[in-house]
Amino acid sequence: MYWFLLFLGVVAVWLVVLALLARRLWGQTKALTRELVAAQSKLEVAQSEAGSGQTGRQARARA
Repeated sequence: MYWFLLFLGVVAVWLVVLALLARRLWGQTKALTRELVAAQSKLEVAQSEAGSGQTGRQARARA
């Protein structure tokens, strides 16, 4: 009986450790996703500004 309780205690500790690691990983994933979305929107704005700032001559020279 003693060994079984010890086993349950070890399993409980491991579950707590895994839950804390998962929570930390989830937070980092959310932050990374937020940064990627912000970078993508900045890139889209920069590309649209660069596209709208071209003159007709530059567009013909490129083509």
